[in-house]
Amino acid sequence: MNSLTVKILAGLVSLLMITTICTQIYYFVHDKHDTEEAVLATVNEDILFDGIIVRDESVVTYNGDGVLDYKYADGSKVSMNSTIAEVYPSEQAIYAKDRIAEIDEQIALLEKAQDPATTNYAEPEALLAGVRRGYDQLLESIENRELDKLPEIKSQIELNSNMYGVITGTEAGFDDAISKLKAEKAELSDAAGAPQDTIKADRTGYFVSYADGYEDSLRMSDVGRLTESQIREIIKGGKSVPANAIGKTFDNYQCKIVGIVKADSRITDDAAVSLKLNSSRTVYDCTVDSVKKTGENMIVVLDCDRVDQTLVGQRALSAKLIFDEYQGIRVPRSALRFQGDDKGVYVMLGKDISFKKINVIYEGDDFVLSENTSDEEYLLLYDQILLEVVSNKDVSVSSKAERDDGSSE
Repeated sequence: MNSLTVKILAGLVSLLMITTICTQIYYFVHDKHDTEEAVLATVNEDILFDGIIVRDESVVTYNGDGVLDYKYADGSKVSMNSTIAEVYPSEQAIYAKDRIAEIDEQIALLEKAQDPATTNYAEPEALLAGVRRGYDQLLESIENRELDKLPEIKSQIELNSNMYGVITGTEAGFDDAISKLKAEKAELSDAAGAPQDTIKADRTGYFVSYADGYEDSLRMSDVGRLTESQIREIIKGGKSVPANAIGKTFDNYQCKIVGIVKADSRITDDAAVSLKLNSSRTVYDCTVDSVKKTGENMIVVLDCDRVDQTLVGQRALSAKLIFDEYQGIRVPRSALRFQGDDKGVYVMLGKDISFKKINVIYEGDDFVLSENTSDEEYLLLYDQILLEVVSNKDVSVSSKAERDDGSSE
């Protein structure tokens, strides 16, 4: 092949590439369509529920001076004579004590990371996998608001990361860091000191580090007599708390949740319902203890046998009673179209437009949910739903293209 022929062929190839690129740019600029990606959505048929939590509670008091350092998380079970709080002369003393505990843990982790008895049997790939897994667990715990798990996960990530550095030679060791931590600990030792007093539980039960003034007047046996106005007053709060109150205890994890809802025939005595607080993603399984109509509203008393920091950290709650739940592909009502008796939407694949059926499982005000399926005739997850009006000419061109692509004639 002579040089002239090569030059001609190269020119033709270049021209073809330029033409293709220009065509793509033209379609990108001039052939945009208004679309929305088909995504999964979950809808709960729920009822707004404003209420209060009622337990048989006893106030814990302390008449001395000082700053309290509570030893248990709210809602923890305590035994009789166990130390529920220590009393220190200042917040600085508590900080020094807690910081010394952190330093001891950091030193232990660093010493373990450079200990040959540990590093000689560790594989770099396994350590890296542990770090990645730790970050995944961190994100999951934050998303689920399980913040109590974060310190342990963080420590494991640090250990794996430090061991990886020692094994691969990017870290010579941690002797300098350990020395600095020990020096800091020595400086804090004088400030920490021993507690000047301790507060012990006078019974076995569950402890909470706050009181709101309703402990003595709001009992489980009284919930059936509460009126709507009384419940709303308690929700507002503002009752005075004894000056020497440092918390409260209750004997068991069962409680009554008393709330006001719009009258609804689905709420009946002994019905099983699910309660979801607006401040938490946790769903609580409850049973309807009683229902009392008050005009357009109802006072609902729920039995709940669960204790966690969310439920014990507040008296009033804003929540939802969850009934049926639906999950499907979200479709805007404005995109719904019909072909004969079939309800569906138009979707775009590249420049082609085609009609796909939907199976409606839930209808909202401005959207519907379609069943999530793998049937190609129906709307699929991540399809590009066309929102604008489609002419028969547009669809016929697309349909013809599909027939031509699939034809063997």
